[in-house]
Amino acid sequence: MMSFFKLFNIDFVIHNPRQSVIPGRLVSDADRTPMDLWKEKHIIRPKQMVYEMDVLNLKEKVEGLKIRMQDLDKPLKIINRPLWKEMRQSSEKELKSFGAKLKERNNFFRKMSKTQSHEMKEVLYSNLGKVNMEEQQKLRRTIEEVDDMIKSLDNCICELETELAAVEKIGVDNKLSLNSLQEGLKKVTETMADNEREIYELEIQKKQNSNKVNKLKTETRNLERHINMLNLVNEWRFREKSDNCTIYTFLNDTLHLQLEHEHNGNDAAHEPEQKISHIIFTFQLDDEKSQCHARLVHKLLSQYINTETSWVERYPTSRHVPKLLHDVSLVVSRCRLLGEELRLLKMWGGLRLDIMDMSCVDTQVQILFSSLRKLSKFEVILSVSLVDHVCVLQVQSFKNIIGNVTIKQIQDIVASFIPAKKLLTKIVRKIYDDLLC
Repeated sequence: MMSFFKLFNIDFVIHNPRQSVIPGRLVSDADRTPMDLWKEKHIIRPKQMVYEMDVLNLKEKVEGLKIRMQDLDKPLKIINRPLWKEMRQSSEKELKSFGAKLKERNNFFRKMSKTQSHEMKEVLYSNLGKVNMEEQQKLRRTIEEVDDMIKSLDNCICELETELAAVEKIGVDNKLSLNSLQEGLKKVTETMADNEREIYELEIQKKQNSNKVNKLKTETRNLERHINMLNLVNEWRFREKSDNCTIYTFLNDTLHLQLEHEHNGNDAAHEPEQKISHIIFTFQLDDEKSQCHARLVHKLLSQYINTETSWVERYPTSRHVPKLLHDVSLVVSRCRLLGEELRLLKMWGGLRLDIMDMSCVDTQVQILFSSLRKLSKFEVILSVSLVDHVCVLQVQSFKNIIGNVTIKQIQDIVASFIPAKKLLTKIVRKIYDDLLC
């Protein structure tokens, strides 16, 4: 159809709609004045509703015309086949005559569309005017109601002012006057302000104290962490301190080291360096309830302490206490490690090293080996002693029960090791590897 109309220089011009004019003053919700709110309520919103109804009507009409507009893209043969046949058989003169009439009809329809457009605008403007008149009437009625309300409020205010003036002068029913009540209220207000200020100051102090408490808690946690770290490294633990006595403990509180200081007056405890009068070691181990390796460790420590007779001469003042703790901790550590070796060997030696039985008597370690693979069974007794603060092992006795192992072999194995860490474990492992494996 479009090509048919173009043949006669007829086109359909669809005018673009006129763009809406943006209001000159756009304000945010915070900057709106009462006048802006009144304009929006009684002018802008009613007009918007009319325009929205008009837009809906236009949409319905446009949707109906869209179907007819699609026919422009179809050929004349499909839309109007009789006309198409007639045009094919028409002469050039008849075509020109038909084109002139078609243009006249096109001009007529253009004028008719403009007329309809003006009629639609007339209806739109009529509706706008009608809505405007209705809003004006509503606004007038509202203004009249507000005026009546203001007059009523003015009368009430005048009456209240008259009554308040009378109350301020003479009071009511022998009660205090308004001036007296206002003075009392002022005093109460001042008192409340003072109380609020004190509460604010107390809250500030509470916050400061809370910060101090949190800081102290943090410092306490840090100190506890450092103490735990020191406890992992050190053999000794600080137990208690009095004016002239300090006590340290070793080996899970089974060995106490007590330092007694000379008492030279009230300020002796605060002096930078105090003289030590006595150094006392006390063993708290229960021999009946304790295990044999623990008794051996305490026996070795007892021998070490008894051999050192001049403790006070070597550590005479509080300045020497760190060295005293270090020296004692060194021996305690080596003895404790030996006891830990005995405990582990007694627990796992039977499975891994063919140890049938293992026990401790005094400072002697009795080990009974038994191997079915080698058909060998013998007993070794090792004596433990402290030489220069180091645990030294020697063969005390040997008893061969089954097999051909000799004491010379055991002595050679023991002599092949120098005092070092895990000495007993190394000796037992060597005996197992060389003689039982």
